[in-house]
Amino acid sequence: MEYSTLGERFILGLEVTVIGMLIVFAVLALLCGIISLLSKVLQRFEKPKKATESELSSLEIDETQEYKPVEKTGFTSGEVNVLDAEDEEVAAILAAVAFDSDIPLSELKIKSIKRLKE
Repeated sequence: MEYSTLGERFILGLEVTVIGMLIVFAVLALLCGIISLLSKVLQRFEKPKKATESELSSLEIDETQEYKPVEKTGFTSGEVNVLDAEDEEVAAILAAVAFDSDIPLSELKIKSIKRLKE
C-alpha cells in the first residue's frame, strides 16, 4: 500500500505513534504488576515474627528492684547533629539509649540523631 498524499502519510504516522505508545504503556503496566507482585511475595517472607504469648510471659519485670534515678551531674559537652527531631524526641531517645545500655547519660557520646525514612 502506497501513501502518496501528505494526509495519508500523516495518518500513518499518527497510527504508528499511537500503537507505539500503547505498547510502551502496556509493557510499563506489566512491569508495575510484576514488581508489585514480587514486593508482596517478598514481604511475606520478611515479616518479623510476632512475639507469642509464651514469649511475652517470659518477659518479666522485677518489681522488687528499686528504680534508681540517674544522678544529675550537670555535665554536658559537645554538640549533637539533630535532623528533623524535636527536643522532646531527642531527650526521649537519649534517655532510652542510656537506660538500655546502662551507661549514664553523662558518659554517652552521641554524634548525630536523624529520622529514618521507612
